[in-house]
Amino acid sequence: MAEESFPVIEQPMDGDQWRAVTLGIGSGILDQGGFPYRLKNFSNVDNTAVLQAVTSGGRPGAQAILEGFYHRLTEDMKLSFPAVSSRTRYYVVLQYDPLNTETPVRVRVVTSLDTSQGKNYLHLYNVVREPNQLLTDADVRMIRPRVAPVQVYTSESDMPQAHKTLWGTLAIVHNGRNSDNAQIFMSMNTNSSGDDAEDSWFWKKVYDPSDGRFVWAERGDTASYVSPSHGYKRALGRSGKRRRFRGRVARASGATFKSSQSGGYQVWSSDLPQSDAPGSTQRFIVAAGGSSAQHASVEVSSQGGVTAWFAQDAYWISLDGIEWEVG
Repeated sequence: MAEESFPVIEQPMDGDQWRAVTLGIGSGILDQGGFPYRLKNFSNVDNTAVLQAVTSGGRPGAQAILEGFYHRLTEDMKLSFPAVSSRTRYYVVLQYDPLNTETPVRVRVVTSLDTSQGKNYLHLYNVVREPNQLLTDADVRMIRPRVAPVQVYTSESDMPQAHKTLWGTLAIVHNGRNSDNAQIFMSMNTNSSGDDAEDSWFWKKVYDPSDGRFVWAERGDTASYVSPSHGYKRALGRSGKRRRFRGRVARASGATFKSSQSGGYQVWSSDLPQSDAPGSTQRFIVAAGGSSAQHASVEVSSQGGVTAWFAQDAYWISLDGIEWEVG
């Protein structure tokens, strides 16, 4: 069959089809508060701990999605972590097993992650035990990935109360079709104990172009140019319409930049995307390094080219302080 589409009206879907349809939801805990799937109450008496279900406050229990399949823990579950004769890492996971048709997703404690026959995992905790070590002294690492939707609103006043959403829900506020002031908020709460009242939930602003912060994207080393061991790595920052460079650049060969190079040096290694280029070509004077304090000029063209010329031979050039607005 060259192509396939489902569901088909009035026909059931098999497990693989259902998994494919729902896979875009993602895998993670559906966190409505109360600390679902929390590992607690470690006991040295019987080498156990308890995986927490959340049923208080009208919650239906600890809930998660893995490979498109739903899991719910309606009662606290005791898990075993036996004493060991050599260093052992226990993985506390939700395991998806397509061969288990009755309960495709289950809580498991394993010492290795078997991915044969389509198995997959939602990783909740690592518990590392050493020989002759009490369980309460074991190294416990919490992972607990959550999954939550992305919602889009016209203005901040349209957003729901945070406690009405899943933990980690992203709200994009576009502030009008013609606005350059789109913001991103994330739903969370302040109480890590799980006893989270409605007023402990809030929307955390994670991006706002008007706050002046830049989001940085580093430029990796290339065959021609690298970031030296001193200064920032070369990077491009974005904040609304503003763009800014930072970092130092050296030649990968270790040779100096020559003042006699009439064509200059393409110190960004490639042209900027047109969406990052200035409306008109800009020139800047920046610091350079050699046997003494030096300077160089850098041109950022409206076509995205970034070219440097040197007044004297230098081992590196600083891109710090170069800033422009996109066209």
